[in-house]
Amino acid sequence: MNHGNELQTDIGYDDETAGLLTDSIERILSDLCTTTLLRASESQEQGDTVVKTLWAALEAAGLSDALRDDESGDGALGWAEVRGLIEACGRWGLPAPLPETLAAQALCRMAGAQTPEGISTIAVASREGDRVIAHGVAHARLASKVLVTLPSEDDESHCLWQFEPARAAVRPSVGIAEDRAELCWLASEGRELGVLPRGIEVLSVGAAIRCAQIAGACARVLQMSTTYASDRVQFGRPISKFQAIQQQLALAGEWTAMAAMASQLALAGSGLALDPHRVAAAKQVASTAVQQCCEIAHAVHGAIGVTAEYDLQLFTRRLWTWAADFGSALHWSRALGSQLLDRAPEYCWDEVVRISSV
Repeated sequence: MNHGNELQTDIGYDDETAGLLTDSIERILSDLCTTTLLRASESQEQGDTVVKTLWAALEAAGLSDALRDDESGDGALGWAEVRGLIEACGRWGLPAPLPETLAAQALCRMAGAQTPEGISTIAVASREGDRVIAHGVAHARLASKVLVTLPSEDDESHCLWQFEPARAAVRPSVGIAEDRAELCWLASEGRELGVLPRGIEVLSVGAAIRCAQIAGACARVLQMSTTYASDRVQFGRPISKFQAIQQQLALAGEWTAMAAMASQLALAGSGLALDPHRVAAAKQVASTAVQQCCEIAHAVHGAIGVTAEYDLQLFTRRLWTWAADFGSALHWSRALGSQLLDRAPEYCWDEVVRISSV
């Protein structure tokens, strides 16, 4: 099954396994993750039950353990194999924390720690005195573990820490799509799992998985917009026949393609290796693509696109949330600019080429 245009790279990975994982989750989500279910997942009465039902199906298929370390030491998968799987989560608007759980498994493997059982999530955290505060934690109500990274004593690498949401002081925050919360613990309530490779932290890993989710959701929004433009008749012909609409859809297609390339750039690597500079470039592009694609989609749909009964908002609201998660476009633009300016001018262009190609 072809799930989009693939860049040709020299990075080796198990293409057959990647295809099997993507096909498997596509079958599950096409059956279960309907727009009716997405609406139910956002209700206070049905939300947790709906998500747990979805999670049980993913768990039964073995997808929730895709990045868990193989006990035999052989056959452990890497980011390239699960990229299509995470993109499918975005394409269907999956309201369960599968990408976050996979990220938690990857972080544990990189830190040489045992991966936690069940639903996990990851969050950017800061240390304030004897307290650790995790910001904008996604799916905090459902997760049994929250993984965060904090600077090590030498400040040259990050340590991976595990906390339990059940023991946290919680400050819920109102999001436009998925639940978010601020969680606070005493530092003594956490467990240090290990030291991560230099340059790896929750911020970069979280940004990488959001790139993949954005790529999938942008493709879904473009497809919805193209279909609507073909079906909507104005002045005796489909609005897709009007040049202005064609130009807008073409532009949305370009940005959707860039989001797809950003996903591949962020998660391209051998095993679990991530290049933080490439992730930064990818997330900047992906978050910018969200703005462009969402604005065009709503313009093409007109007033119907913002109504609660129409499905478009189920995906554009998630896109806006993911665009802001783990660094917005502005955040990564500033970070990349600072990194480039810190280097000698004669190396600037070489660095631009390196971090923007696979």
